[in-house]
Amino acid sequence: MRGTGPRHRLRPSTFKMDLRRLGAAGLGVFLLNCGASSPGTPRASFEQPRHDFGLVHQGDKVIHEFPVRNTGNTTLRLEEARLSSSEMTCRFPREIAPGGEAAVTVEWSTAHLQGKVEAEAVVKTNDPTRPDASLVLSGKVEGPIELKPMPAIFLSAFQGEIKSEKLTIINHEARPVSVRLTRPPSSHFTAFVRPVEEGRVFDLVVDVAPGLTRGRYDESVVLDVRGSTLYRLEIPIHLIVNSDVYASPDVVDFGNIPADAIARTSGELDLLQQTILLKKRAGKFRIESLRSDVGALTLKRVPTGPSGTFRIDVGLSRDRLTPGDLRGSIWIDTDDPRFPEIVISVHGHVGS
Repeated sequence: MRGTGPRHRLRPSTFKMDLRRLGAAGLGVFLLNCGASSPGTPRASFEQPRHDFGLVHQGDKVIHEFPVRNTGNTTLRLEEARLSSSEMTCRFPREIAPGGEAAVTVEWSTAHLQGKVEAEAVVKTNDPTRPDASLVLSGKVEGPIELKPMPAIFLSAFQGEIKSEKLTIINHEARPVSVRLTRPPSSHFTAFVRPVEEGRVFDLVVDVAPGLTRGRYDESVVLDVRGSTLYRLEIPIHLIVNSDVYASPDVVDFGNIPADAIARTSGELDLLQQTILLKKRAGKFRIESLRSDVGALTLKRVPTGPSGTFRIDVGLSRDRLTPGDLRGSIWIDTDDPRFPEIVISVHGHVGS
């Protein structure tokens, strides 16, 4: 059934006149809007971007393929890979067609690794939604000789306190080993090796030397582990001796601060705030005053009354911060007669 409403018919002469008004540029726009399609987009899909390879022996090479599919409608390009470990290599195809699948192969040599490890390969693609794809390898590397809980000793004590720490040496080789100290300890600590399981497990025990004065001491001992192979191990010893009232840390270092951080209204300066804990070995004390000769600092302490531990927040004032060195001290006056004043150094630099 035909409609009864008015019908409009475009006359040829009118149509030609409209085209003349559009001109060449207008016609191009008209044709683009009517018939051209939008460009395609590649999509990089990594189903499992992380892989835990479990436990391997030191010296083994870990090889893993990370499958990648192009779920877009144009060619996916893999341009480069940035590796977080110098012991890693990476291979990948340069292009993957729409709907196609390939693999990024990452190899990691464990010759110089031990303990729990993790590294990353970042693959750059032309996928606008995922220009950097992170692929992670993790696991545990067991060496012939394992040091637990870590290959160093950290020891903190008060003056006059008898304190010791240890690390455990574990032999994973088939043959038994012997362990002995070849570099004698310094005057700041004593050390000895004691067998736990003959030929298999040993403890290295470090004690603070009697009468050691307040300070920080960074030294080491050397162990010879002799079995089918001779291993010479240097073990760092990090020793801190505190007085009965002490600050941790005892230095405030802001590092290099960009000059434009002063002008920004964001919270960038807030991220530079540092915290000092002022503690007493036993009992409570009071902070009488808190001051600094660095004009750009802001200082806030909690609590305000007597306590065994105080938190001091050290920040920067945007209004008082100027280009140049931040160098000076923070003085903390207390009511403790033995430690009436604690001095903390301040370092940093604001770019010009």
